[in-house]
Amino acid sequence: MLMVLQDLNFARLIFQSLIVTVAAMLILRPFSFKIGLVDRPNARKKHQIETPLIGGLAIYLAFAIAILTGAVHTAVNTPFLISVTIIVVVGLLDDFKDLGFRVRLLAEVAAALIMVKWGGIEITSLGDLLGFGEIKLGFLSIPFTVFAIVGGINAFNMIDGIDGLAGSTSLIIYLLLSGLFLIYGGPEIIVFSFIFVAATIGFLLFNFPLPQRKNALAFLGDTGSMLFGFTICCLVISASQDSHHYIAPATALWLIGAPILDTVCVMIRRVRRGRSPFEPDREHLHHILNVVGYDRFENLFFILLFGASLSVFGLVADVWVKAPNWLMFYLFLVLFSGYFWSLSHAWRVAKVVRYFREHRIFRSTIYVRRKMVKFAASMEERRVIADRRKETDGPNDIDKAYAMIGRRFARFVSDVYNILRNKRPNA
Repeated sequence: MLMVLQDLNFARLIFQSLIVTVAAMLILRPFSFKIGLVDRPNARKKHQIETPLIGGLAIYLAFAIAILTGAVHTAVNTPFLISVTIIVVVGLLDDFKDLGFRVRLLAEVAAALIMVKWGGIEITSLGDLLGFGEIKLGFLSIPFTVFAIVGGINAFNMIDGIDGLAGSTSLIIYLLLSGLFLIYGGPEIIVFSFIFVAATIGFLLFNFPLPQRKNALAFLGDTGSMLFGFTICCLVISASQDSHHYIAPATALWLIGAPILDTVCVMIRRVRRGRSPFEPDREHLHHILNVVGYDRFENLFFILLFGASLSVFGLVADVWVKAPNWLMFYLFLVLFSGYFWSLSHAWRVAKVVRYFREHRIFRSTIYVRRKMVKFAASMEERRVIADRRKETDGPNDIDKAYAMIGRRFARFVSDVYNILRNKRPNA
């Protein structure tokens, strides 16, 4: 571990990757308008101006330069660089002209096979996933690994729907893997996560939604989202299957839980409706939150908090608490079931959430509580109120306040019940 740290000079590596990414973004941005490498607004895409699709290319250049200049020395340098190059080339072609999912799928499979056969990234064991002993994949290990990588690529591609989401989600995962590597050691391929941490930060400087910036200066494009998905899958698989084996196989599900949950649930819903699982729609979590009424900052914050919570929970439960692999897997299935139910009833849930946001009960409750506090602010005032209550036959202000809360709460419960039954709330 210490030898690796001494050989790599992480400070120089991170600084170099950050500078290269920012410089590439500045150089490529004006050039992208000339060649048409831009994302244009349409009925499904709600941004207002043409935006360069250069984020993925800039991150790739930072990674490639780090490899080619010898800043990183690992046994998987060459296969990893070749695989990533295939992903980036196909992603760029898809950004210029829609290639269709079949062409992308072939490229993803080819890149995954290179990492399996040449780079040694392979899922050979699922551990004690079901509680009945270790599950060895045997001859199924190669197709299962390819399936996992291709699935991860498409998961990150599908969540790239609002500014900063795919990049920030990937950054959180890269940071967690980098931190675990520094603390516990691990497979040398995890060193690449340091490059992607810096490169992703450089990209987010142009993409993250800032209050003073109405539109992002650049997008990832399919190039970037596919690049994120591929690299994260390879890193996570290596961390759970390498001889170091410093996270359990089930923990990998938690580490990239948010993209997996959203993508799998949306694809299942599409298939159940007789549509292609790769057909785009507006039923992802970030679309639903937007319909509910959350602005882009609240939307992004909520999803990032959800994803980070899943990742941290999985790592803490595995690395520190030492929770069994089977327990982590079954807990994830419970989480998946709850998420799928919520997404399947998304519009009913959205009605309830919107009711929470818009109904006057919250303002009324706050008003009543303030009124009660005003009447019972001190011991002396409480005594005065008690004396006044003895002298009068009717209810005092405190009694009226409690009665008001009771009536409003009963009406609130009734309204929520009617919304869930698709009835109109009480007038």
